[in-house]
Amino acid sequence: MDPVEFWSICSVNGVPLSHEQMDQFARYAEDLLYWNDQINLISRRDTPHIWGRHLLHSITPVLMKLLPESGRILDIGTGGGLPGIPIKITLPKLDVTMLDSIAKKARTTAMLASHISEHGLRAIRERAEELVNDPQHVEAYEAVVARAVAPLVDLIGWAKPLLKPQGSIVALKGGALTDEIDHALHKFPEAKIQILDIEIRGTDWFTQENKRIVTVRFDS
Repeated sequence: MDPVEFWSICSVNGVPLSHEQMDQFARYAEDLLYWNDQINLISRRDTPHIWGRHLLHSITPVLMKLLPESGRILDIGTGGGLPGIPIKITLPKLDVTMLDSIAKKARTTAMLASHISEHGLRAIRERAEELVNDPQHVEAYEAVVARAVAPLVDLIGWAKPLLKPQGSIVALKGGALTDEIDHALHKFPEAKIQILDIEIRGTDWFTQENKRIVTVRFDS
């Protein structure tokens, strides 16, 4: 996938991107590929497919209207800014905090973020389970996003205390999910879990590769 196809798919799915946004995506893709040679941020076999398998995949929750257009979101296990930076580019009114426990990845992500936006985009080094000890993060986020980070039961345990009362977890996942969902529901029976196929106009790659989005809510 090239930038033109990326833009076309976004447009046909109701998310037209401006020239400035496309310039930001191009800058981010270039930076990510450069730093990936220094620090393993994404699989090297996927680098020729960065526009589809990483940038487009990261914004599928936006294309599927699963995220708010404003407010605060937390990206757990960001590892180079995915999906947080693409989401911020697409929804610039969002305030996005990206979290990684590995210092060099957090530093690199902070540098990548500084090239995209001076406001409402940051990376911090911390373990997800430790954020509950910081009052500024407790019940602070409209959504917590994660991309292939951890089993759902762990992600729920980390994210639940950080969500606002009507907030949601949006997890990009692949493969068989039945056992993972069952385990999560056993520990968190109050969770409302939904599995969504990634069906967007213009590409069927996500369906072919069994990529899905799992949403979790705790509405009363």
